[in-house]
Amino acid sequence: MRYIGNKTRLLPFILDAVDLLRLPAGTVHDAFAGTAAVGRALKERGWRVGCSDIMTYSYVYQRAYVVARRAPTFASLRAQEPELRRALRSPHFRRRVAARGGGALAEIAEYLSSWLEADPAFISEHFSPAGGRMYFTSENAARIDAIRSTIQRWRAAEIIGDDAFFILLAALLEAADRVANTAGVYAAYIKQWQPNALKPLLLTPRLPTTGVAGSTAHREDAARVARSLPSVDLLYIDPPYNARQYAGYYHVPEIIARGWFDEPIVLSGKTGLLAVRSQQSAWCSPRQVGAALDELLEATSARDVLVSYNSEGLLPAETLRSQLQSAAGRGGGGVRELRMPYRRYRADSDHAGRSYRGDRVEELLYHVRRR
Repeated sequence: MRYIGNKTRLLPFILDAVDLLRLPAGTVHDAFAGTAAVGRALKERGWRVGCSDIMTYSYVYQRAYVVARRAPTFASLRAQEPELRRALRSPHFRRRVAARGGGALAEIAEYLSSWLEADPAFISEHFSPAGGRMYFTSENAARIDAIRSTIQRWRAAEIIGDDAFFILLAALLEAADRVANTAGVYAAYIKQWQPNALKPLLLTPRLPTTGVAGSTAHREDAARVARSLPSVDLLYIDPPYNARQYAGYYHVPEIIARGWFDEPIVLSGKTGLLAVRSQQSAWCSPRQVGAALDELLEATSARDVLVSYNSEGLLPAETLRSQLQSAAGRGGGGVRELRMPYRRYRADSDHAGRSYRGDRVEELLYHVRRR
């Protein structure tokens, strides 16, 4: 998923730092999970991960990529879904599944992507040309609606389990993002169709990582989760760096993740923002971010703390170092800083309200050992 702050490209830097600092695999709190890239990588390295984030789509990724440990077999679904059984008897369908690599997950992905009949509903009504917004073509919006409704029905009927539901929902979020007619965030849509938006929606689920048992997912404030988790060895903090509220930049994935089945969704404005303020983050406020960091550091039981930040963050480097050093306390270690330059992710251009300082930025990784 195209995502501000996504650490996929920086994973080698982060994992090398873990090795350099000689942090043995144990239990880690990934406090701002986002797309769960770091949590998944640490799980693959043998860590037991407790993830948290205030966004629902992040919770979906946490469940699919960190909590789930085995690929679902979909045995009950095969037995109880007549249309799926009909598809499985089709030679054309079988060839397409084989092209995907085969297996039960490939079968369900192919069924949802190309066999299931499109059915316009909420996304079509609000985020396609029919609703006056060009986030998705009419065809892709109707397919998103159909897939989301279908996996909701399967879960409600208990013919798929939670792991299968979240794996399929994560695949839908990523598939929808690949065909979204945006510059990478959903704060605006492009007024002409981009080439990627004209491609058909295609689910490509990821197989779960086995890892150790016991990883957990939380859709809640990081400090609250830190207080509720059992003792952890490492706190990994990758907070927002600027004043962009993720609830406004990713409202469409948030709606797809939540669904529109149990309670009404109220939208507002030209882009169809969610009319709620419960997901506004203090970490995106210049006046509140320092206090939010202190609260999280006080709440955690972790001995080691790693903080990902960058050279243009709301917190100046000196302030961040000072707060981390205070958290170390007497007898704690000093603050160690690692830097890595990289090409910034740009979802927009320079304008009167935002002027980027060049195309490169430095990723900062701070480590402190608390007493």
